[in-house]
Amino acid sequence: MFNTWAQLVELVHCVERGAQGRVASADATAPTVQDPAIGERDLRRAAGTMLVSEPDRSEARLKLGLEMVTRAHDPCISCSVHVAGS
Repeated sequence: MFNTWAQLVELVHCVERGAQGRVASADATAPTVQDPAIGERDLRRAAGTMLVSEPDRSEARLKLGLEMVTRAHDPCISCSVHVAGS
């Protein structure tokens, strides 16, 4: 059983082989879609903590800190999501 703060991050995948042993179908689910509510909660907490502990933190440092939290929850995020305008 996990503690309330712990999250299992993994790539879930399923591959089916055809008659000749070649891949007939494949499906993968990145951590990005497994439990976004926990990631959002932790981003909000991290932002609040960063702003309280260092109120004059630059926007770039805040963004970096939040990106680190995001990647800790989801190491697949950089390949599975593309932000419009980036």
